[in-house]
Amino acid sequence: MSLWKFIAILCVVGLSGCTQIQQLQDLEVSLINIEPTTAAGLSPRFNVHLLVLNPNPQDLEIEGIILRLDINDKKILSGVSSQIPTLKGYSETPIKIQTAVSLFDLFKLLTSLSQHSGDDIKYQLQTKIDPKGFIAFNLSKEGFLNENLLQGLSNQSR
Repeated sequence: MSLWKFIAILCVVGLSGCTQIQQLQDLEVSLINIEPTTAAGLSPRFNVHLLVLNPNPQDLEIEGIILRLDINDKKILSGVSSQIPTLKGYSETPIKIQTAVSLFDLFKLLTSLSQHSGDDIKYQLQTKIDPKGFIAFNLSKEGFLNENLLQGLSNQSR
C-alpha cells in the first residue's frame, strides 16, 4: 500500500471518529449555602454548598473542582476538592466544598461590609469543574448574598 493511500484511509477513519464526539453544554452552578466548620489553626474554614446542573445526556465523572468566592469584589473564600460525585445527565447534583479564608481577607471583608450602606452584598462565584475525558468548565456566577445563603452562619451565632 502506498503512503498516500495509508494517509487517506487514516484521515477518513480519523474524521469519522470526530463525528462521534459530542459538544458538551456548559454546566450551571448555583451557590446554595455557606456554613462554618472546624477551623484549621488560625484560618477559619467554611463549607460552601453548590448545586450543579448537568444539561447533558451523559453522566460526567468529575476529577476535581476549584472554587473561589469574591464578596464585594474581594477574594474571600477558596477551596479545591477531588471528592465530587458523578454529575448525572439531565439532573442537579448538590456538592459541598470545604474552603478557607485568611484572617487578612476576613479583615478586608469586615472593613468593606462596615462601610457598605446598602442591604445588597454582591458576590461572584468562580468555579473550574474538570470532568474526566473532557475539557474543564470555567464557570462564573454573580448574585447577591441573602439570608438563605448565609443561614448556616446565622444559625451558628445563636
